[in-house]
Formats: sequence, structure tokens, C-alpha cells
Amino acid sequence: MADAGGASPSDPNDPNRRQAFAELVGQHYAALRDIAGRTLRAENETAGFGAAALAPTSLVTETVIRLMAQRDLPANDAHLRGLASVFMTRVIADRRRRRLADRRDARATSRLDTEAERSIPDPGPGGTGARSELDLLERAMVELAGTNPRQMEVVTLHSVAGIALERVANLVGVSVATVHRDFQQGRELLAKRLRSMRGG
Repeated sequence: MADAGGASPSDPNDPNRRQAFAELVGQHYAALRDIAGRTLRAENETAGFGAAALAPTSLVTETVIRLMAQRDLPANDAHLRGLASVFMTRVIADRRRRRLADRRDARATSRLDTEAERSIPDPGPGGTGARSELDLLERAMVELAGTNPRQMEVVTLHSVAGIALERVANLVGVSVATVHRDFQQGRELLAKRLRSMRGG
């Protein structure tokens, strides 16, 4: 999708890009939920594992995070749906691989995860680790989407996709007061998880 005003299409903070992405997600959110439901049903019917503990809401949340991280926005509606399907499948496949790894050697996997977390540097005041910070934030949001799906869904739609909270309330199917409460709780959960991941 072409960017407006000559801004870089790869800059996730560009206001034109964020607005275009918010409009796409808002217009097709119901379709994304339907795709998630179909993908999960297909996964359970064919493989029977990897998606058992994953709800459609959580799958959409993880997919929106991955979509927003792409260099270019989807070119059109069909492109958005196609990308969403791909990312949903990847999310499920990643969970399947983790479960298989756990079955093979849970202790070794735990040690590797611990070492990976410790290896992420704190960017410090200079901000030289911005990419690592973004990766860390994505990991935290993906993890919390499994335990607090609605809060992470709200945070993703508002903070990542740039959709107004009033519109988010309509998309999620809760009151405006509830969505504001979910957003605050989600931010607090993220801050706590990030401190833990940084070893603070």
C-alpha cells in the first residue's frame, strides 16, 4: 500500500502508515477473527496439538503484532487477509515446535530460554538497542496474549495498530469504560513483564 506524503513505508511510527494500518485492521477485524477461528479448527482437526490452548482472540493479537512489524503495509484487503493467514499459521507452528521441544528435553529448553533472556542488552540512555527493545516488547506481548488475551488485544489494537479506544471497544464487544480499564491493566502487565525479562 502506497504511503502518503512521501514518508517511508518501513517506519512503524510514521503517522500516515499507522493511520492506514489502523483503518485496514478496523475494517477487517471481524474477518480476521473468522480466519483465526477457521485456522484453529483446521489445526486441531489435522494435527491435534500446538493450538489447543490458543483462542481466536489471542491468535489475532499475535498476528496484528507481526503484521505491524512488516516493512510494507498490505497492498489491499486480500493481501491483508493472505498475510494474516500466513502469520496465524506461523504462530501455531511456533507453538507446536515449542511443545515438541518441551517434550524432548524440557530442562534443556528452559536453560536456553533463560540464556536468551539474559543475553538481551539494556539499551541504556543512548537508545542503541532499539531493535532489541522492540523484539523484547513483542515477546512480552505475545507471552501475555496467552494469559491475558483481551488486555493484550486492546493494547495491540490501540498502541500497535493505532485504533482509537472507542473504536476498539466496539471491535472487541465491550463498553468504553471496560476497554479503558483493559488498556490500563494491559500496560501495567507489560511493564511488569518487561522488568522481569530485563532482570529488573
